[in-house]
Amino acid sequence: MKKILFISALALLAAACQMEPYPQDSDDEYLVYTSPAKDVDFTQFQTFDIADSLLIIGQSSKPEYSQSNNALALIQEFRINMEKLGYIYTPSNPDADLGIQLTYMVKTERFVQYYNDPYWWLDYPGYWSPSIWGDWYGFYYPRPMVYSYSTNSLVADMVDLTAPQGAGKSLEIIWSCYIGGPAGPTAYYDVQRFKSAIDQAFAQSPYINRNTNQ
Repeated sequence: MKKILFISALALLAAACQMEPYPQDSDDEYLVYTSPAKDVDFTQFQTFDIADSLLIIGQSSKPEYSQSNNALALIQEFRINMEKLGYIYTPSNPDADLGIQLTYMVKTERFVQYYNDPYWWLDYPGYWSPSIWGDWYGFYYPRPMVYSYSTNSLVADMVDLTAPQGAGKSLEIIWSCYIGGPAGPTAYYDVQRFKSAIDQAFAQSPYINRNTNQ
Protein backbone atom coordinates (compact mmCIF):
# COMPACT_ATOMS: atom_id res chain seq x y z
CA MET A 1 0.00 0.00 0.00
CA LYS A 2 1.34 3.44 -0.90
CA LYS A 3 2.77 5.90 1.56
CA ILE A 4 0.09 8.44 0.67
CA LEU A 5 -2.47 7.39 3.14
CA PHE A 6 -1.69 8.69 6.59
CA ILE A 7 -3.61 11.14 8.78
CA SER A 8 -1.91 13.33 11.36
CA ALA A 9 -3.01 13.23 14.98
CA LEU A 10 -3.73 16.93 14.69
CA ALA A 11 -6.18 16.38 11.86
CA LEU A 12 -7.96 13.69 13.83
CA LEU A 13 -8.17 15.94 16.86
CA ALA A 14 -9.67 18.70 14.77
CA ALA A 15 -12.30 16.33 13.43
CA ALA A 16 -13.10 15.07 16.89
CA CYS A 17 -13.53 18.62 18.19
CA GLN A 18 -15.81 19.70 15.35
CA MET A 19 -19.09 21.02 16.71
CA GLU A 20 -22.04 18.92 15.60
CA PRO A 21 -25.82 19.30 15.57
CA TYR A 22 -27.73 17.29 18.12
CA PRO A 23 -27.72 13.70 16.75
CA GLN A 24 -31.47 13.20 17.19
CA ASP A 25 -32.07 16.06 14.75
CA SER A 26 -30.94 13.85 11.86
CA ASP A 27 -33.81 11.30 11.83
CA ASP A 28 -31.49 8.46 12.84
CA GLU A 29 -29.10 9.21 9.98
CA TYR A 30 -25.48 10.22 10.40
CA LEU A 31 -24.38 13.82 10.32
CA VAL A 32 -22.48 14.52 7.07
CA TYR A 33 -19.97 17.36 6.96
CA THR A 34 -17.78 18.10 3.92
CA SER A 35 -15.17 20.78 3.31
CA PRO A 36 -13.02 21.56 0.22
CA ALA A 37 -9.73 23.41 0.09
CA LYS A 38 -9.87 26.87 -1.43
CA ASP A 39 -9.33 27.50 -5.14
CA VAL A 40 -9.05 23.86 -6.20
CA ASP A 41 -10.09 22.93 -9.73
CA PHE A 42 -11.06 19.28 -9.47
CA THR A 43 -11.37 18.93 -13.25
CA GLN A 44 -7.55 18.92 -13.46
CA PHE A 45 -7.47 15.51 -11.79
CA GLN A 46 -8.23 12.30 -13.66
CA THR A 47 -7.12 9.30 -11.61
CA PHE A 48 -7.36 8.27 -7.97
CA ASP A 49 -6.21 5.62 -5.56
CA ILE A 50 -7.83 4.66 -2.27
CA ALA A 51 -6.35 2.85 0.71
CA ASP A 52 -7.14 -0.85 0.62
CA SER A 53 -7.62 -0.94 4.41
CA LEU A 54 -9.71 1.00 6.89
CA LEU A 55 -7.74 2.65 9.68
CA ILE A 56 -9.52 2.04 13.00
CA ILE A 57 -8.97 4.24 16.03
CA GLY A 58 -10.54 3.77 19.44
CA GLN A 59 -10.84 0.02 19.94
CA SER A 60 -7.30 -0.49 21.25
CA SER A 61 -4.32 1.57 22.38
CA LYS A 62 -2.73 1.22 18.93
CA PRO A 63 -4.11 1.99 15.47
CA GLU A 64 -5.48 -1.01 13.60
CA TYR A 65 -6.14 -1.65 9.93
CA SER A 66 -9.12 -3.67 8.75
CA GLN A 67 -9.99 -5.41 5.50
CA SER A 68 -13.18 -6.96 6.83
CA ASN A 69 -16.27 -7.17 4.63
CA ASN A 70 -17.71 -4.13 6.38
CA ALA A 71 -14.52 -2.13 5.87
CA LEU A 72 -14.31 -3.09 2.20
CA ALA A 73 -17.97 -2.15 1.70
CA LEU A 74 -17.23 1.41 2.82
CA ILE A 75 -14.11 1.63 0.67
CA GLN A 76 -16.09 0.33 -2.30
CA GLU A 77 -18.79 2.96 -1.77
CA PHE A 78 -16.20 5.73 -2.06
CA ARG A 79 -14.76 4.15 -5.19
CA ILE A 80 -18.21 3.88 -6.80
CA ASN A 81 -18.95 7.54 -6.14
CA MET A 82 -15.59 8.69 -7.48
CA GLU A 83 -16.03 6.68 -10.68
CA LYS A 84 -19.52 8.10 -11.15
CA LEU A 85 -17.99 11.56 -11.13
CA GLY A 86 -15.60 10.70 -13.95
CA TYR A 87 -12.45 9.67 -12.10
CA ILE A 88 -10.46 6.58 -13.08
CA TYR A 89 -9.52 4.14 -10.34
CA THR A 90 -5.82 3.23 -10.56
CA PRO A 91 -4.95 1.04 -7.57
CA SER A 92 -1.34 1.07 -6.35
CA ASN A 93 -0.35 3.42 -9.14
CA PRO A 94 2.40 5.83 -8.03
CA ASP A 95 1.21 8.30 -10.67
CA ALA A 96 -2.39 8.58 -9.43
CA ASP A 97 -3.59 12.17 -9.16
CA LEU A 98 -5.62 11.79 -5.97
CA GLY A 99 -5.34 9.63 -2.87
CA ILE A 100 -8.12 8.87 -0.39
CA GLN A 101 -7.78 7.50 3.11
CA LEU A 102 -10.66 6.38 5.30
CA THR A 103 -10.48 6.37 9.10
CA TYR A 104 -13.09 4.85 11.38
CA MET A 105 -13.34 6.04 14.97
CA VAL A 106 -15.47 4.54 17.73
CA LYS A 107 -15.97 5.79 21.26
CA THR A 108 -18.01 4.44 24.14
CA GLU A 109 -18.87 6.55 27.19
CA ARG A 110 -19.85 4.86 30.44
CA PHE A 111 -21.47 6.57 33.40
CA VAL A 112 -22.25 5.51 36.96
CA GLN A 113 -24.72 7.71 38.82
CA TYR A 114 -25.62 7.29 42.49
CA TYR A 115 -28.98 8.80 43.38
CA ASN A 116 -29.29 10.35 46.83
CA ASP A 117 -32.27 12.18 45.42
CA PRO A 118 -34.92 10.36 43.36
CA TYR A 119 -35.42 10.78 39.66
CA TRP A 120 -36.53 14.20 38.56
CA TRP A 121 -40.05 13.12 37.63
CA LEU A 122 -40.76 11.86 41.15
CA ASP A 123 -40.86 15.51 42.25
CA TYR A 124 -43.25 16.48 39.51
CA PRO A 125 -46.42 18.14 40.93
CA GLY A 126 -49.20 15.61 41.25
CA TYR A 127 -46.94 12.57 40.91
CA TRP A 128 -47.59 9.70 43.31
CA SER A 129 -46.64 10.53 46.88
CA PRO A 130 -44.82 7.79 48.85
CA SER A 131 -47.29 8.33 51.68
CA ILE A 132 -49.91 6.54 49.60
CA TRP A 133 -48.28 3.30 50.71
CA GLY A 134 -48.11 4.21 54.41
CA ASP A 135 -45.93 6.33 56.68
CA TRP A 136 -43.13 6.84 54.16
CA TYR A 137 -41.06 9.97 53.69
CA GLY A 138 -39.81 9.53 50.14
CA PHE A 139 -38.53 7.22 47.43
CA TYR A 140 -35.10 5.66 47.70
CA TYR A 141 -32.88 3.91 45.14
CA PRO A 142 -30.20 1.83 46.87
CA ARG A 143 -28.35 0.89 43.68
CA PRO A 144 -26.31 3.02 41.28
CA MET A 145 -27.62 3.67 37.79
CA VAL A 146 -25.12 2.52 35.15
CA TYR A 147 -25.52 3.43 31.50
CA SER A 148 -23.42 3.89 28.39
CA TYR A 149 -23.67 5.03 24.81
CA SER A 150 -21.45 4.64 21.76
CA THR A 151 -20.71 6.93 18.85
CA ASN A 152 -18.85 6.14 15.67
CA SER A 153 -17.57 8.23 12.83
CA LEU A 154 -15.92 7.91 9.46
CA VAL A 155 -13.37 10.46 8.26
CA ALA A 156 -12.23 10.67 4.64
CA ASP A 157 -9.35 12.80 3.42
CA MET A 158 -8.58 13.38 -0.24
CA VAL A 159 -5.01 14.48 -0.99
CA ASP A 160 -3.37 15.96 -4.08
CA LEU A 161 -0.66 13.55 -5.23
CA THR A 162 0.41 15.77 -8.12
CA ALA A 163 1.99 18.30 -5.74
CA PRO A 164 5.81 18.55 -5.69
CA GLN A 165 7.52 16.05 -3.42
CA GLY A 166 10.66 16.40 -1.38
CA ALA A 167 12.06 17.16 2.04
CA GLY A 168 9.70 19.28 4.10
CA LYS A 169 6.86 18.82 1.62
CA SER A 170 3.41 17.88 2.95
CA LEU A 171 0.44 16.43 1.13
CA GLU A 172 -2.37 18.95 0.84
CA ILE A 173 -5.83 17.78 1.84
CA ILE A 174 -8.11 19.19 -0.84
CA TRP A 175 -11.37 17.63 0.40
CA SER A 176 -12.38 16.22 3.74
CA CYS A 177 -15.51 14.45 4.86
CA TYR A 178 -16.75 13.74 8.36
CA ILE A 179 -19.63 11.32 8.99
CA GLY A 180 -20.70 10.55 12.52
CA GLY A 181 -23.35 10.05 15.16
CA PRO A 182 -24.72 7.53 17.65
CA ALA A 183 -23.89 3.91 16.88
CA GLY A 184 -26.75 1.64 15.86
CA PRO A 185 -27.76 -1.76 17.24
CA THR A 186 -25.69 -3.80 14.74
CA ALA A 187 -22.62 -3.37 12.55
CA TYR A 188 -24.68 -4.18 9.44
CA TYR A 189 -27.12 -1.40 10.27
CA ASP A 190 -24.30 1.10 10.72
CA VAL A 191 -22.65 0.08 7.45
CA GLN A 192 -25.89 0.79 5.57
CA ARG A 193 -26.15 4.18 7.27
CA PHE A 194 -22.51 4.94 6.44
CA LYS A 195 -23.02 4.00 2.79
CA SER A 196 -26.03 6.30 2.56
CA ALA A 197 -24.04 9.07 4.25
CA ILE A 198 -21.12 8.59 1.83
CA ASP A 199 -23.51 9.07 -1.08
CA GLN A 200 -24.80 12.22 0.62
CA ALA A 201 -21.25 13.52 1.10
CA PHE A 202 -20.65 13.42 -2.65
CA ALA A 203 -24.13 14.76 -3.43
CA GLN A 204 -23.45 17.85 -1.33
CA SER A 205 -20.01 18.34 -2.95
CA PRO A 206 -20.89 19.01 -6.61
CA TYR A 207 -17.57 20.81 -7.19
CA ILE A 208 -15.83 17.41 -7.19
CA ASN A 209 -17.68 16.32 -10.34
CA ARG A 210 -15.31 16.38 -13.32
CA ASN A 211 -17.90 15.27 -15.90
CA THR A 212 -18.30 18.16 -18.28
CA ASN A 213 -21.77 17.07 -19.39
CA GLN A 214 -23.28 17.41 -15.91
